[in-house]
Parts: sequence; C-alpha cells; structure tokens
Amino acid sequence: MADIRLVRPDEMAEAVKLSDSIFRDAQQISMQPAFPDVFSTALGQSYGAFEDGKLVSFMGLVPVTIRIGKAALGTYQLGSVGTDPAARGKGYASLILQRIFEHIDKAGASLLLISGGRSLYTRVNCLPFGVVRRYTVDAAAAQALQSRHASEGIQVRDLEPTDWLYMRELAGARLARFEHSVTDLANLVHNEALVSCIKMKHRVLIAERDGKPAAFLVAAVPNPPLVPKRVPFLIEAAGDGPAVALLAAHALKRLELEQIQLPVSVHEIDWLEALEPVPYQEEPNQGTVNVVRPERLIEQLRPFWAEAAPGRHEALRVQSAGDGRVKLEYDGLSAELDPQAFISLVFGGDEGMAEHSELRSGLKELFPVPFPFTAGLNYV
Repeated sequence: MADIRLVRPDEMAEAVKLSDSIFRDAQQISMQPAFPDVFSTALGQSYGAFEDGKLVSFMGLVPVTIRIGKAALGTYQLGSVGTDPAARGKGYASLILQRIFEHIDKAGASLLLISGGRSLYTRVNCLPFGVVRRYTVDAAAAQALQSRHASEGIQVRDLEPTDWLYMRELAGARLARFEHSVTDLANLVHNEALVSCIKMKHRVLIAERDGKPAAFLVAAVPNPPLVPKRVPFLIEAAGDGPAVALLAAHALKRLELEQIQLPVSVHEIDWLEALEPVPYQEEPNQGTVNVVRPERLIEQLRPFWAEAAPGRHEALRVQSAGDGRVKLEYDGLSAELDPQAFISLVFGGDEGMAEHSELRSGLKELFPVPFPFTAGLNYV
C-alpha cells in the first residue's frame, strides 16, 4: 500500500520530474519555473503517493486569498495532478484528494478551486460554477470599440519598469480579485503559468490617460517558433471599462493578432458596458469548485455583504446537511440544496437551479457573489 503524505523538501525535485514527464514535451519549459508555488519548499503544501519511497502520484496544492470587497476567502488551488503510468488504476489520486480535503479544512479554507472537471473531482462535489462572457474582438469589433471610446484620451503602450505600482493599484481596485502584492503580480506575469502549457507567451499593454496608467492587459499571444494551442486571449486585466476595451482593440495591431478573446466575469458591469458592440458567448468559470464548509464560506463573505447588502445578510443561515447538501434559511424562505444547486446559487449559473427560482429571486440581494475568472495569472 502506498504512503499518502506531504511531499518533503528533499523530494520536491522528484515531484518536478514526475510532473514534467506527464505534462511537458521537449519544446516546453519545466513545470517548476511556471508553477513555483506548486513545488515550493517554503509553502510545503503539495501531496504525493509513495511506493517504497518512490513518488508515483502527485497533486500540487497552493493557498491563496480571494478578495471580494472587504471579504477575504481562504482558498486553495489544486493542479499538476498526475500519476506515473505504471502506478495508475490503484486509486492513489482519490486517496491523495481525501487527504487534501482534510488538510484544507484544518487550514481554515472555505473553497477548493480545481483546474479540471473530470470524474475524479465531480464525484466528490467539485462542480462547475459561475458565469463568464467570452468576447471575441476581431478587426471589425476593434474598429467599433475605437470609435465608441474615441473621446477617452487613451494612449496604448508596452509595459515599462515604472508601471508595477500602478498595476498593483489597478488590480487591487477590482471588486473580486486574487490578492497580489507588487512582487506577486510581477512574478506571475513573468512565470507564464497557463501560457506555458499551451505554447504561448505573455505580452503586457498599458493604457495611459493624462500621463498615468488607467488600465493594463496581460495577453496570451503566439510564441514562435512554437505552434500555439489556442487563439490569443486575455489572461488578466484591470482598470476602467473603456480603457480595457481600447487595450483589447489596440492589441490586434500592436501585437499582430487577427483576434483576441476576452473572458469577463459578469459582475464586471463597467467592462460589459464598454464591450457592448462585441459578440460574446456565455460559459461557466474555468474548472470546478468545492465548498469546504458552507458555514465557513458564508461567514467569510459577511464583510462583503456588510457593505453591499447592509441589514440583509444577518438573516441568512446555512448548515451542512451531509453529502455536500446544504440547509438554508433566509427571511421566511427555507430549502435543502444539493451541492450543485448551492454552488450555482452562490456563484451563479443555472445547473441544479431549475426547482429553486423562488429561492434565487428571494436571495438576489446576496447572490450570486462576484468572483474572479480563475484561468488568469493565478491559474494552477
């Protein structure tokens, strides 16, 4: 039987080697510089299965804080999940995942974000969530955006070394965001986590208004001579809607692109209005989410509601009912929700909500809560 435990610092190189053998080819950089927190000996959060002392299965685990207004959601991200081909079919991934749930609960987390959606995760209530609009800006849409926002006085340029403090300020002003220091932001741009998986690279554009950065955009663009696995798309952005829209419009000519896709969470009303002429499709947020403890999640959200819905959230009560189900009471309403319905209620989306339209309407002042797009700079 395998030993399921945290990977020790002196074993982390073995974890990198296993991950590279599964997820990388000869054209790609190692997983370690792209996802340093997954293999961090300082954090020491990742788990493995060991047969006779040899690492045969690995799961990378990274703690982050997600800010929603003044609320701070303790969150973990799971990625770089892989098993040596010779050790597959033995249930090691499920055993590691069980240990991880115990770990993140003890750590005080309310959420687990997973970049995948296979049955390994869905059968333990890691489920689709949220609503994102994916806009496609081509030449016609770019021209429409430039005409629409011509009076904004925006100048677009490349990133300069003096921009990081401004970028951190812009990123921190978003309603829903991953928490970043200045160095966090710079390192995440440099690490190129997601784009390293799809043979692309980052380019950063700055929108200036009156000589000061008003927005930034991190784009995933081709990385010749590698053949990209996706069309160019927005990785991360911050700033006011017109400035972000103009960055997308100018990106086509400046970065020599035929089109760029912009995934935008639906709470970004300013961005949605600025992008109004651009066609889009709605889809869930990237990956899946597990609510570790619903009671803890609600308590961690209350500082957001104290400003967004004062005098309303105090009446909300939730209680775990076993197997991921949640009992909810609010202002004369009561229901017992299955895991998918609770996740859709909290984060948005229609899955599992067909029988709960009255509940959703009664809780519209509280739910869905804003939430950042999860396939950005913090992708794991």
